[in-house]
Amino acid sequence: MSSKSKSTASRASPPKSSPIKTLYLVLYNLSSALAWTYVLSLVIKHMSGGDGYIGLKEFVGVQGGLETLAKRARTAFDHLGDQVKWVQTAAILEAVHSATRLVRSPLGTTVAQIASRLLIVWYICILYPQVPETPFYVSMVTAWSFAEIIRYLHYATNLLNVKVPILEWIRYTAFYVLYPVGAGSEATLIYFSAHFAREKFGPLGYFATIGLTMFWPPALAFMMSHMHVQRRKHLRRAHISSSSLATSSSAKAIAPKESTPVKSSNVAPKNINSKLVPDAIIEATARSTPARSTRSRAKAQ
Repeated sequence: MSSKSKSTASRASPPKSSPIKTLYLVLYNLSSALAWTYVLSLVIKHMSGGDGYIGLKEFVGVQGGLETLAKRARTAFDHLGDQVKWVQTAAILEAVHSATRLVRSPLGTTVAQIASRLLIVWYICILYPQVPETPFYVSMVTAWSFAEIIRYLHYATNLLNVKVPILEWIRYTAFYVLYPVGAGSEATLIYFSAHFAREKFGPLGYFATIGLTMFWPPALAFMMSHMHVQRRKHLRRAHISSSSLATSSSAKAIAPKESTPVKSSNVAPKNINSKLVPDAIIEATARSTPARSTRSRAKAQ
């Protein structure tokens, strides 16, 4: 094989990933999915009252449902803020994976997404503790948790070459709700921090915070557009694959069995090299149609 042919073949079929690399990435994605599942369980436990009553009114039972949820949202950061902070910080490994080409994710997009979240959990929520006391902290963490559980499980199954159609559909459909809720909550928390930034850093801090807030809408639009393109590509591919499989199965089911070769009759094959004289044609016709042989011979005479 020529060198040109070899290079073409190598481009057509990229080298397989090493088992050690695949094992590491599978373990990382599964661990991350479990970590965000733990965070989601803390949110559900706190908001449902599984970690105790908040205030005497709730204990006595004279507090309304909306008031209870509002109070629980105000104390959510105290109950699960540290867990969210460290689970999100562990995502720095994704930037390392991208920078070392361990995965094919673009480095710029990965770093931007991680940095925006670290800005909130390490700067906004720590420096301005009044900000995460709003319900938007709970909605942000809930959206993060669902989105990351779905994403990490999808990555892990792909690495294992296991196709789960329902997970594929959720991965490329749930973002229509989770991304706006998550990014919208992030932007709202940053906007709420602008007032406190002015008190702490003056007008420069205020306008810098407002500038960060204005960055979120175009970033969200870019992510939504990217995911919409990915949805069309992946779900169309899955639809074509399933349709092809169904078509091939149906074709096999209705395909006729091989016909048994028909036994040849005792009639001797005609000699195509023989001279076609009128007597021979009449004689052959007479043999094939006995009822008309008398008339044929009479005409021949």
